[in-house]
Amino acid sequence: MCAASPAEQMQTNEPTKQEQLVDGPTLLEIIFKPECRPTLRWLRDQQKRRAIPFLKIGRLVFFDPVTVRQHFAEKQAVKARK
Repeated sequence: MCAASPAEQMQTNEPTKQEQLVDGPTLLEIIFKPECRPTLRWLRDQQKRRAIPFLKIGRLVFFDPVTVRQHFAEKQAVKARK
């Protein structure tokens, strides 16, 4: 199966990798650059501590890259002192 071009994806309404649920290794590839990518072990620890949003279907675990990015953005926001 070959990858569809962006124009073809728009015609077929197929979700992009950013818009679909992905597994842990794929999430790390999408969100982080290779030179600063954390390990899968770190991701599983974050999941265990419920520090990042995830969806569990049976024993399978999925992540929504958009939701995880938003979560990181909210957690990284620096609050100014008054």
